[in-house]
Amino acid sequence: MTQTLDVGRRGSNFPQVALLRASASASSASTASDVRASYAAGSQEPLPSSSILVAPRSFLTGLDWSLPSLPNRKSQSDSWREVMARKKITPEERRRMERVKKIKEKAKNREIPIQKADDLCAICDEGGAVTYCDGGCQRCFHLKEPKCRLILGLDIEQAKIYDDKKRDFICKNCKYKEHQCFACGKLGSSDLSSGAKVFRCKHNDCVRFYHPKCVAKLLYPVSEAEASRFELQIAAGEEFNCPVHECNVCKGGEEKDDKNMQFAVCRRCPTAYHRKCLPSDILFEPKEGRNGHVQRAWEELVDSDGDVFRLDPIVIYCTKHEIVTELGTPKLNHIIFPKKIREPKVLVAPPNEEDIRADDELPIHPSSEPSQSPPPSSDQNKCSCSSPLDSFAPSSLFPHPHPGSGGWLDD
Repeated sequence: MTQTLDVGRRGSNFPQVALLRASASASSASTASDVRASYAAGSQEPLPSSSILVAPRSFLTGLDWSLPSLPNRKSQSDSWREVMARKKITPEERRRMERVKKIKEKAKNREIPIQKADDLCAICDEGGAVTYCDGGCQRCFHLKEPKCRLILGLDIEQAKIYDDKKRDFICKNCKYKEHQCFACGKLGSSDLSSGAKVFRCKHNDCVRFYHPKCVAKLLYPVSEAEASRFELQIAAGEEFNCPVHECNVCKGGEEKDDKNMQFAVCRRCPTAYHRKCLPSDILFEPKEGRNGHVQRAWEELVDSDGDVFRLDPIVIYCTKHEIVTELGTPKLNHIIFPKKIREPKVLVAPPNEEDIRADDELPIHPSSEPSQSPPPSSDQNKCSCSSPLDSFAPSSLFPHPHPGSGGWLDD
């Protein structure tokens, strides 16, 4: 049994293969032994282009059809240093490339440490060296940054004392027990012992306070009756979870093990999303162009030392807040501290009972001196208790100060 195969013209790259052609006529077909003999002799006689190779299957299987070996390329065995040497790479550039390569390999082999988003400065939303408030609000602040220090109302000496841990740092919100509602931004008393106006979310590590009416409207935006009932319950002391702990779109909770279900929380208002539910205009990278958008989401933080941290949760600024280009954040006017309450300088101390008793026991002797003349008429109109020490108001406001039983020292 024979098989017809067209192997092409002479000049093929197959080594030591002489193109064997035979006439298409059956009478002129060679036997298998003749074809083998012609191949072994290496016949170079040109054959008509119309001829085809006719050979038995056994002969075709006996041929060496392997491709010729390619020339050994030296570049395959060269090291990357030799390649760079041929490209005339400077030693400084080579060291930089080696350092970058080591950093990338190290980053692949280790996990990125996690940075809690609540550990960022409450004023500028940056990381670094922060000081935590010891008053209970669990916020932290930059005491060395001038813009943060001025908002806190501290001078350089005070900031240095707190930063050196020589004294506990307590923010003015905790000092006067007045915190902001995270929904409306207004201050309210957080003192539970004297009728609080704002209440803290019960969720673990949550640092947000709310008016009962504000958080009730956020949790029950459709039903006014349910919102009113929930408002009364919070005012009576019932605990609650604020809207930051559920997705604003699907209303689901966070699943930290699932990347798509991780939370992205706004730093300025009670708005949170799953990563998969983020609006298209909240971008992790700025987009340029006519329809471009600024960056509004950050999942990693790079500190001043170049170390990278993964933020938990993802930090965002939702579209309700305008981004200041110079800052990369909204305006830094979201933190309000209560104004300093005036404290008394000196209080007039009441007379001591022992002094009164001693005065009563003094003997009374008739005076042998003549009686003194009465004081001038200008002094007779003055009350004996009209001293500036006995008035709450400054003496400059009253030519004849209103008498009082005690009060502030006049300046």
